[in-house]
Amino acid sequence: MLKFLYYYLRSMRLYYGFVTATTVLAGLCLAHVHHTPGVQGRWTFCDALMLVFGFLAWGANQIFSDWCDRKEDAINAPHRPMVTGALAPRPAFALSAAILIVIAGASAWMSFWTIPFLILGGCLNILYSRLKRVPVLNCLVYAAAISCCALYAVAGVQDRCPDWDTVSVVAIMILPVHFLMCHNSYYKDVAGDRAAGVRTLQQYPSAIAKTLTVGLEVVAIQISWMVAYGVGDEVGESWRRFLQPLLVAALATAHFIFLQKQRHHVATCLNCQLCVALLHTMWFLETWPIEIVSLVAIQLLFLWYNDEKE
Repeated sequence: MLKFLYYYLRSMRLYYGFVTATTVLAGLCLAHVHHTPGVQGRWTFCDALMLVFGFLAWGANQIFSDWCDRKEDAINAPHRPMVTGALAPRPAFALSAAILIVIAGASAWMSFWTIPFLILGGCLNILYSRLKRVPVLNCLVYAAAISCCALYAVAGVQDRCPDWDTVSVVAIMILPVHFLMCHNSYYKDVAGDRAAGVRTLQQYPSAIAKTLTVGLEVVAIQISWMVAYGVGDEVGESWRRFLQPLLVAALATAHFIFLQKQRHHVATCLNCQLCVALLHTMWFLETWPIEIVSLVAIQLLFLWYNDEKE
């Protein structure tokens, strides 16, 4: 039993849990800003519960993803428990299904309006697995699926369907961050994807994909600077307004350097951290302590996930 739990936890890739949890946090911040007067800033147990669900949802779903991707993973990540047989599929599926059922049940108890976004996210995730062979569109569908975490949080707080303004903010400020992360994640999987017949932009002349990567990351840095200096009025906050875009720029630069060196394991860690940092950009004046803890936690988790082939 302990052995099963050990390999299940490793298969969850816990560092990515900070991506979905931070997306939920972004939705919570967005919801509290637009909520009715007098309720702003009043964070509840349900908010904390949604953050936990956001963290667990990625890992629970990853079990199914590993099974579907086992052909290409046999080349890209041959040491993954699902590929080596160390993790038995049936009990892993059962545990993941149980986690997802609990998340759905508790979410429905908090607000029925969360359920449509859980369903939409799940359907988009299935569609993503079908569209992996379509460059660019695959990243867009993935980004839309993960962005549902933010809309799920908004619906949970406001107990209604998010309005068009909220959906627009998610589409403009959150969806592109996940698009960038998905695009960056394909570099390490080129060999296995090619063997499995999965076509990604990274399989074309590397200059094309890497030029797009540089362009996307430069835009992300510029947006971070614009947002950072567009919020907060207190002089005492100026140092944080400076440090946030500087941090984003440092992570993006380091990511591309290690990508060029084909140090894909380190690049994956930096890609995950960059995504989390960008998601905090709009609300960093309030959430910067959570951002720092998340970035450190991701770094520490990569010490545990020290096998590049896993």
